[in-house]
Amino acid sequence: MHKYVKQVSLDFEEAERKFKDAIEKVGLKVVGEVMPSKKVKMKLNIDVPPYKILFICHPKYVYELMKMNKDIGALVPCHAFIYSDGEKACCIGVELPTKTLSFAGEEVVEYIKTAEEQLKQAVDMVAS
Repeated sequence: MHKYVKQVSLDFEEAERKFKDAIEKVGLKVVGEVMPSKKVKMKLNIDVPPYKILFICHPKYVYELMKMNKDIGALVPCHAFIYSDGEKACCIGVELPTKTLSFAGEEVVEYIKTAEEQLKQAVDMVAS
């Protein structure tokens, strides 16, 4: 499995707010975001439930990863997502960097385990 996902009984805005707060509490930062559901509406005029992708990192992790593998920029930051199931529930999740970075070598995988645990902890904080 390359992702860690939990369903929460929150509306989209509340799930997003709580997830962003949890990301900060575990020591990571949201450094960017994109909302594909708005792009679909704008470009195709199709309504879809809210869907947001968050880009998450910590400068120390990126610095250490760059020292290990100069091409790591193609794979960072980590990705998280929030989407509405169309009801009054949402799913929040994160990619598992130990899986997505596995081909970069064992040193990278070992190093990124801490960040992966932080990402999963942020999901669990909202889902509990």
